[in-house]
Amino acid sequence: GIQITTLEEHEVDIAVDGADEVDSKLNLIKGGGAAHTLEKIVDESAKRFVVIVDGSKIVSELGNFPVPVELIPQATRTVKKHLVDMGGLPQLRMAERKDGPVVTDNGNFIYDVKFTIKNPKKLEIELNTIPGVVENGIFSQIVDEVIVGKDNGIEFLKK
Repeated sequence: GIQITTLEEHEVDIAVDGADEVDSKLNLIKGGGAAHTLEKIVDESAKRFVVIVDGSKIVSELGNFPVPVELIPQATRTVKKHLVDMGGLPQLRMAERKDGPVVTDNGNFIYDVKFTIKNPKKLEIELNTIPGVVENGIFSQIVDEVIVGKDNGIEFLKK
């Protein structure tokens, strides 16, 4: 009974989502499902953004999980060079049970990139300035609250 709508028709009061990693400053890495571009648009536009994770997703510093970088297919080689020059170790995400790379809902490819991340906001911006990059999976400074499920209950983390 929930109506499907668009961001053009309605404002988002609250977005609730998961994450692949959450650091102590509530920065995230998302994109394990290759939908981080559209998720970032919705999550950032919401008046309130709440993330629900289990305790295994809480890290002291982002970077254990690779950063998904969505790119247009024609830029694969040049984006990879930029990522390597930035100190990243990019791997083109390959599809399971079909030949070739994962194709996002937007018709793009994903590089999963291992980085040492000292400044998530800075890296998020730098990645998005690479020609051919559509968006990346670092969500910095947009989370209002993280709900962490633990064996002994729930913990709430807020800005």
